Amino acid sequence: MYDVSYNYIPLTRVDQQVSQEAGVAINSPILFDLLNSLSQDAHHEILDICPASQGVIDAFSHYDCKLYLPGCVNALCEMTAEEYDTANSLYRAFTRALGLTKKQNAALNVILLWDLPNYLDKGIMRGLIDYLSHHMHENVKLHFYIHSQQHMPATPASYTILPEGKVWLENRSETTVKSPLYFQEALLTLFQPFKVKRSMLLASGLKEYILALE
Repeated sequence: MYDVSYNYIPLTRVDQQVSQEAGVAINSPILFDLLNSLSQDAHHEILDICPASQGVIDAFSHYDCKLYLPGCVNALCEMTAEEYDTANSLYRAFTRALGLTKKQNAALNVILLWDLPNYLDKGIMRGLIDYLSHHMHENVKLHFYIHSQQHMPATPASYTILPEGKVWLENRSETTVKSPLYFQEALLTLFQPFKVKRSMLLASGLKEYILALE
């Protein structure tokens, strides 16, 4: 496990009595296809940038794996290319946020960014991919959601995995901002050298993506 102290968050059950205001359960077929494709015999290293949740911990509990759970969404969203205008300052900032160091020699094969790419400065997003490239397995899979509507919540949502094969999404903002509306061509530039392996428009209005290096 990631060497930090964190609290396990009790899982919220989804039923008809849970209001939309509290959160919503969404289908995420590409994510669950990815999880189901992971070998039970191999060792996996998984990075989830959201704070630790019981649902994510439970979802990976039956795998031989190491979970990195830095809970760094806010720290990453606060970063700007103007403030971190050199490669060294950007690298140090990512190390503080994610806790990955050269000595760890991490080999991530699953990276869960959820809806973070919608909120990061493009320069920061490119820098994050470059930073993570030093900690990736060659067969790494990168998963995230892109907002497809003109407006999106002003801050990233919180996400966890439900035992019934859905994702629990809670918006943390009552206000909205304009979405970057990334199309696939822009994503290929932003996430180079990753390639889009699958994408799907979900009923929730999110577009789900999985990327790989080849």
